Amino acid sequence: MIEALKQLKRSLLSALLRVKVRREARKAFRYDMRQFLAHAGALHLDRKAAARAEITMGYHVLEKGLTMPHRRLGFGKNAAVHLANLIGAFEMRFGADDAQVRHAVGVLRAYREMHKGSPMPRLDAFLAKHPDVPAAVQPHVTKAEFFAAKDAPFPQFASSRHVVRHFAKPVPRKVLEAALAIAATAPSACNRQHAHVHVFDDAALRDRLFALQGGTRGFGQDADKVLVVTADLSAVRWGWERHDCYVNGGIFVMNLCYALHYCGVAHCILHWSVSPETDRTAHALLGIPANEAIVQVIACGIPPDEFDIAASPRVPLCEIATWHGGKQ
Repeated sequence: MIEALKQLKRSLLSALLRVKVRREARKAFRYDMRQFLAHAGALHLDRKAAARAEITMGYHVLEKGLTMPHRRLGFGKNAAVHLANLIGAFEMRFGADDAQVRHAVGVLRAYREMHKGSPMPRLDAFLAKHPDVPAAVQPHVTKAEFFAAKDAPFPQFASSRHVVRHFAKPVPRKVLEAALAIAATAPSACNRQHAHVHVFDDAALRDRLFALQGGTRGFGQDADKVLVVTADLSAVRWGWERHDCYVNGGIFVMNLCYALHYCGVAHCILHWSVSPETDRTAHALLGIPANEAIVQVIACGIPPDEFDIAASPRVPLCEIATWHGGKQ
């Protein structure tokens, strides 16, 4: 009788906890939705940060094209003209003193220099207004140079890691296992270790996944292995932790990228910003359990002896850090 009462008490407490978590989750997701609708750049393109982000995405598309392994002349003509229009509108509204925008102009000049023999009057007219901005050089490196900082102090090592879209050879399983073991040292909330990695090396499956992801044209077919990093929703304890899968999964992804670079594996981080329908399709296609949220997709391979990487300059420290309190 006493044991039955204890069991009933536990059941009631469990039911109350579930009700509490559901209420927290509903409130939290409503807050997220209101915040997104009020501030997301996709809905407020007139804001400076949103306009600059659109320009940055635009020049990154061209940087990718300039550094592709299977580059074809004539790529991105419409994208280049659109980027020039975006820059012109930005400068009229916010001025020309912006490092990311100047780099975008430099990327357009590099694009134009690659297509010297092709008539591009609109792009030429735009570049004539920016004679002081040189072409943005996309680094060309050897494999030895790219991995030279493997044992260097961390600031130098971290600066040497870049996304690579050139893959020439398969990644040995032992090398990948070594990188995953290093990645597993990533911290996680209350040591719950939400992250999981699904490794795929089937070319047909890779191609179907990349078709869903939509950002690997021109290099995806060369990737030897694809890593799908997920985070287990079962490890989430409270409704307020609705971001924990992606925060902890993101920490793991960055650790994994450093580990891959340390182990000599070229990698390209691919976003997973997809519709619910695409996400469900990917789960079914890859056999990923429904309780695992897909956080990131990473294409991997051993790079060739020489290859290009995108410059992708960083914004200055003053734009990423705000000091509060005034202490030195």
